[in-house]
Amino acid sequence: MRHFLPLLLLPLLAACATPREACEARATKDLRVMNKLIAETRANVDRGYAIEREAYVTTGLQMCVGSAKENVGVRWCHRPETRYRTKQVAIDPGAEQRKLRNMIIKRDQLQREAQAQVAACKRAYPEG
Repeated sequence: MRHFLPLLLLPLLAACATPREACEARATKDLRVMNKLIAETRANVDRGYAIEREAYVTTGLQMCVGSAKENVGVRWCHRPETRYRTKQVAIDPGAEQRKLRNMIIKRDQLQREAQAQVAACKRAYPEG
């Protein structure tokens, strides 16, 4: 549950953003995603392998509130829990290098587009 708390706060933080900040965030979203992917791919090339998150389901014993046919109120029950583990995955270094070069070219294009869109945001919302 503690991992979901920041996600619950995002709408509140978004509501605090000025129209200009919201416009600029939308304008640079793809660029931020591409920068994250480039950093991840560079790390994979440097390491020589990728790291992936793998989900698995386990059960945990928890206190449950509710009614069962015989038990009403608080009882122990098994609940499925999704957990994650990391695993190393082999990569083709040549293919990763090509992918990285293509992403850098795409990032440069996205950067030019984002600069133009941010400039439009500044014109549309001069107070910011």
